[in-house]
Amino acid sequence: MKQFSAALVLAVRMAAALLLTPAFAALAAEPMEDVDYVLIAPQPATVPGKIEVIEFFYYGCESCNRLEPRLQSWLKSLPSDVSFRRNPALRRTAWVPLTRVYYALEQFGEIERLHEKVYQAVHEDGLNLGNSSELYKWAQKVGLDRGKLEQLLDSDLVSTQVQRARDATVAYGITATPSFVVDGRYMTSGGMAGSLEALLPIVEGLIAKARMARRLK
Repeated sequence: MKQFSAALVLAVRMAAALLLTPAFAALAAEPMEDVDYVLIAPQPATVPGKIEVIEFFYYGCESCNRLEPRLQSWLKSLPSDVSFRRNPALRRTAWVPLTRVYYALEQFGEIERLHEKVYQAVHEDGLNLGNSSELYKWAQKVGLDRGKLEQLLDSDLVSTQVQRARDATVAYGITATPSFVVDGRYMTSGGMAGSLEALLPIVEGLIAKARMARRLK
């Protein structure tokens, strides 16, 4: 009996310790305003009727690179009432070249195939894809037409998209990457979450919060 009691006490202590870890806390508890997320000025949704999740990222961001495999896995089980889109964060002039790369690949229709490969080129292969010479060599290796890529990078369409990325970065109050905005009003980031492991569980909590708010309307 004493052995059973000792084992029970140990199990309770272990459970309590687990509850104190950031990742488990994010899974178990409702996200806390001004701790796990902040409210932002409401922004219009691009997909009516859906809870929109926007990832603000930058290809040169190491945390974004490390989050990407987790994000790809998470997206495979995205609920039917949730839509997801990426938005390059544009907080510095130095970020413009890689932002142009993203939108050029999007216009190519190659963003799904090459999004992770850009991260790999920048963070694992040490390539500066913001440099046109290195970019074109990489593009050839991954099967892109150089002439079309050059045309897209210099196009008015991509320039307009880059400006919109900057406008969105300001409108949503993005100050760090990776950041996520849920339903146009809840914003969280890796810094607020405390770890990349806790970030997506917090996003899930904000989706649940947005879903409940819609039901109460």
